[in-house]
Amino acid sequence: MSLSSSVIPVVLVALVGSVAVAQTRTPPARERRARQLTLRAEEPPVLHPLRVAAREVTTVTFDAPIIADSVDRAALAPFFSRIGVYADALVLKPSVDLPPGQGPVITVRFVGEGAPARVGFVLTTVDAEVDSQVEVFRQGPTAQELGKELADLRARCAVTEAGIATLRAQCALSGLGGAVLSGAVSTNGVAVAHLSKPAMGPSLEAEGPHALYRSGDTLALATTLINSDDARPWVPGIARVTPHAPSGGVLPAREHPLLLREKRLEPGTRAPVVVEWFIPPGMPAGTRFTLELLDTTGERGARWEQVTP
Repeated sequence: MSLSSSVIPVVLVALVGSVAVAQTRTPPARERRARQLTLRAEEPPVLHPLRVAAREVTTVTFDAPIIADSVDRAALAPFFSRIGVYADALVLKPSVDLPPGQGPVITVRFVGEGAPARVGFVLTTVDAEVDSQVEVFRQGPTAQELGKELADLRARCAVTEAGIATLRAQCALSGLGGAVLSGAVSTNGVAVAHLSKPAMGPSLEAEGPHALYRSGDTLALATTLINSDDARPWVPGIARVTPHAPSGGVLPAREHPLLLREKRLEPGTRAPVVVEWFIPPGMPAGTRFTLELLDTTGERGARWEQVTP
């Protein structure tokens, strides 16, 4: 055997080993980012970068309805295992990382007249981060709209602050001992009831048992929320408790924080959710309550009617 022929197997083994190492390399850890994009009618149309990555779900939401057929699914199909196009959102899950400079372009057209008529994205993959959620605003809000939004936000913050003041005071009193020390659990024990299946918002389910715990005037509702595979992420907002007096009148509602271990429910995930609330002093006997667990938009959640503590 000549020297040249004996070297060939060694070279082939080295090449095969290099390919195997490259194929088994651990994907880089990317930071999941959420960002907003405001379009301007007076600005020329440009392609906005959209950072995607293999096996990572990217959700793009729009504040105006879009034309679903304007998205070229055929051009995306070779790169994606999931392509969801809805009235106001895109859900994308790539099957592979996109080669630099070779990513496809998405053009999304808006329904109806007005400017801008469309928005374009160039898809790319970078090592450092991935766009987990992108909010697209067709037109920036006016000064009057911003003022109203600020006033609403201040009012909501005041209500929320009042609702969590007690929780802040008790944050160091964790566990069963803390519950006893704070008075949340009394010597009368804890009563447990189970609520019926709630009315649900779109693309969301609640899995029982829906347990309602009570000790004295303190109550806690525990359930499990399930976000659909093709839905946008569910970001926890507040729990609203509305009393209904026996006379038929509706009393002022109170808002309470939702307790979750997760910051939000990604598509296709589930998580236990708990809300702690209390019966206000002087509430008439026979009062029933409406319980609502809402996301930050106030549109997707669970609702129980005629709850008797």
